Amino acid sequence: MSNLFLILLVLSGLIAPMPLRAQGWDATRQASGWAFQEVDGSLIFYDPAARSLRTWMKGSGLLASLPVILPESRKPAAAIPAATPTPTAAASDYDAAGALLYGLPRQQRPQGAPAKPPSKEVVESATVGEAVPERWVLDAYDRIWMACDHRLAVLGKNGKPETTLPLPALVEDMAIGRDGLFILYRTPKPYLEKRDLKTGAVLWTFGDKAQLKESAAQPLLVGLNRMALGTDGSVYLAEGASMAFTVLDPAKGPKEPGQTFFTCNDALPARAVLGRVGRGPLLPWPGRDVIFGVFAPSQVKSCGAPESKGLLLARFDLAKGTMEWLPTPLGEGHRLIGLLDAEAVFLAPGGGLAYAPIH
Repeated sequence: MSNLFLILLVLSGLIAPMPLRAQGWDATRQASGWAFQEVDGSLIFYDPAARSLRTWMKGSGLLASLPVILPESRKPAAAIPAATPTPTAAASDYDAAGALLYGLPRQQRPQGAPAKPPSKEVVESATVGEAVPERWVLDAYDRIWMACDHRLAVLGKNGKPETTLPLPALVEDMAIGRDGLFILYRTPKPYLEKRDLKTGAVLWTFGDKAQLKESAAQPLLVGLNRMALGTDGSVYLAEGASMAFTVLDPAKGPKEPGQTFFTCNDALPARAVLGRVGRGPLLPWPGRDVIFGVFAPSQVKSCGAPESKGLLLARFDLAKGTMEWLPTPLGEGHRLIGLLDAEAVFLAPGGGLAYAPIH
């Protein structure tokens, strides 16, 4: 959403001038959840208190505020204590970790005593509330595509819903290409959809669709796979602990997948050790053939990464086929959400923003 477009929206009345409360909103202190980065470097956050999208840029502050109407979500009015499960003798810490990270089939997971169904009173006390968005992107027509509550909501320029489509599982990553929307789901192995920007219909898929049902029933607590788009529109997929990328042509999709490898200090890096943290975000550096990933120091000791007290950025140069480690002073819990000319932007664990230098 360009600054000129924002001015036109204000003049046409689609976005009202920001009230005093909106003018006081500051991403450096109040940003939370997730963010979508525009090509001009601005970041779009969701403010749950105001049910609005906030467009913010470092150095310029709050550029615009757009109230949005989200799909309704049925949520229990009151939670009931769950029965303490009794693990079977075959259940172990290793089994539990495998179930958490790798989506073991249900019959192989540690099983406890069967839970009693909720009472009729609890079921009937379910209330209707507004769904909370998990991911969002803007297309070339300034429509907003939001993933929330296993649904894909398409909002117009005025923030009102145009259509809502069901989604098969929890969304991990979303990206807008020149002619389609790309959705990567939170599944044990990568599963990706390309959707039409006019109708939201699925154009092609990549990966094993059979894992969607299990992932929807019992979602993984952390992401194992990540996605980013290159400057030419190619889709780059990072699978699990691998430091190589699967490459998909945006038009051909799964027909001719490729793979790209990277060297670090003239050697291929070993696989990372994801552990219970999972794999961090993968983001393209706007205008450059470079993608950044982020890891905890404990995850990449086997990869030859330098010692670091903070998170490590992995700089993947797509043109040169090289990878470089960039230590940061930021501790675990910070989430990579954007890349500026000389800084990486992170969401801090308690809200607000933090920065780390990049080159």
